[in-house]
Amino acid sequence: MNKPGSDNEGQGDLVQELTTEDLLKETKKNGRNFWFKLKTDQHFRSKFLLTIAYIASFLTLGWGEGQFGPTFPDLLHITNTKLEKGSLFFTMNTVGYLLGSIVNGFLFDKRLLDRNLLMFLIIAGYGVILAVIPWCEIYTVMVIVFIIKGSFAGGLDTCGNAGLLTTWGNEGNIYFSALHFAFAVGGILSPLITAPYVMPPSDNVPVMNLTTSTVNSSDISNFTIGRNGSSYNVTKLMETSESMIYIPYTVTAGLCVMTSLPFLIFCGISLQKRLDRDTSKEQEGKIKKKSARRLRITGLIIILFYIAVYVAIDKSFTGFLTSFVTSQLNWTNADGSYLTSGYWTSFSVGRFLGIFLVQCVRPAKMLFSFNLMLLISLLGFLLTSLYDVIYGVWLFTLLIGFSLSITFPVVVMWTEQKFLRVNGKVASMFLVAASIGFIVNPPFLGGLMETYTSMWYCYLLLGESVCLYVLYCTDVYISRKIASRQTPAADQELSVLPGT
Repeated sequence: MNKPGSDNEGQGDLVQELTTEDLLKETKKNGRNFWFKLKTDQHFRSKFLLTIAYIASFLTLGWGEGQFGPTFPDLLHITNTKLEKGSLFFTMNTVGYLLGSIVNGFLFDKRLLDRNLLMFLIIAGYGVILAVIPWCEIYTVMVIVFIIKGSFAGGLDTCGNAGLLTTWGNEGNIYFSALHFAFAVGGILSPLITAPYVMPPSDNVPVMNLTTSTVNSSDISNFTIGRNGSSYNVTKLMETSESMIYIPYTVTAGLCVMTSLPFLIFCGISLQKRLDRDTSKEQEGKIKKKSARRLRITGLIIILFYIAVYVAIDKSFTGFLTSFVTSQLNWTNADGSYLTSGYWTSFSVGRFLGIFLVQCVRPAKMLFSFNLMLLISLLGFLLTSLYDVIYGVWLFTLLIGFSLSITFPVVVMWTEQKFLRVNGKVASMFLVAASIGFIVNPPFLGGLMETYTSMWYCYLLLGESVCLYVLYCTDVYISRKIASRQTPAADQELSVLPGT
């Protein structure tokens, strides 16, 4: 009797062992499942809720920035300002963006405030300043307000990027792509909501379609041609109308309040402290090395140049696209506007597809593919422009928009994985580099087009795309040198810099 009993007991142990092993395998399998994690893992659930708040904040940021361009003529009317003088609003917005990126990046890293409280204050402040804009009738006050607006926008951009990467690290590629897609969606929806409230232009003047990335003083001052070839002063035409842009700006302010409240709640329940504590427990036992310090910093510096060149191409292409096709190809302003809309549509499609691509393709390979596509597309755009092939210009414009779509978020992911952890300092450096590219390139390109020929639009952008590819290859070489020394991918803060 004992023998069978002992056999059954041994079989029971074996069954128990197999069952436990199967359960462990099933648990590990389900652990990869998003919904399983969301239901069973409180730490994951907290991070996901915080991520939703970050994504909503970037939708708001894209919404607010996208509202600026369509309402620009109304702002000129409100301040009784001419077009050329009003272009200072764009410059001051960029200056504020720079300042906000630097200051809030410092605050984010030093944790002088809870990070969620900082996000609440930035988003709420952004909403308040947007609500004030339609009521600033004095030109000087409007300029100051745009500096403040830009600083809040730069702070939100910096803290949103750094905050999401701090939350997820190398595991958050899909969420980071969704963050930047939300920004693009906000930029698309905002003009649609704003359009019914802007002042109607004269029947003889086409509607101005301006964005912060497509306007410079030369474009603005030349925008006086009516459909029948006559000249008009847009500012004077607006003087007889009444602006109602306070309505969409108030709506945007309300959206800012709504998206800021979750961060205030998270601050009240000390969510960030709990996440930091849980994350530190997960990282216990990991070996942290500080070798390859110079290589990491060199790689970061090259990435900053890469971002500056990328933004220079992106903003210059959209900013001068209408001017190029009207002067070089003899298209109409309306044709240029449609072409620009096509660019932004393909750009948004690329951002959306990037959410899925980052799950199966490594950042370095994605950058290689999209850089090569950009180089070929700009070459094709140059050739089709030389021979005035309309369908070719359309095709390569769409491809250029798609090629540029995922670059910025993927570069940030690549930095996080291979070089340095993207904290507030690094995120602010990214935006400073982007702003420099935006400020420097358009005036230089405009001078070349005005002094020599409009084809310099194609020549310069193609040359810069080659430069972009060279910078990418250089950083690939550096990342392989870092990997050969067997250092962790991105376990270091920017504090490895001397004196930081």
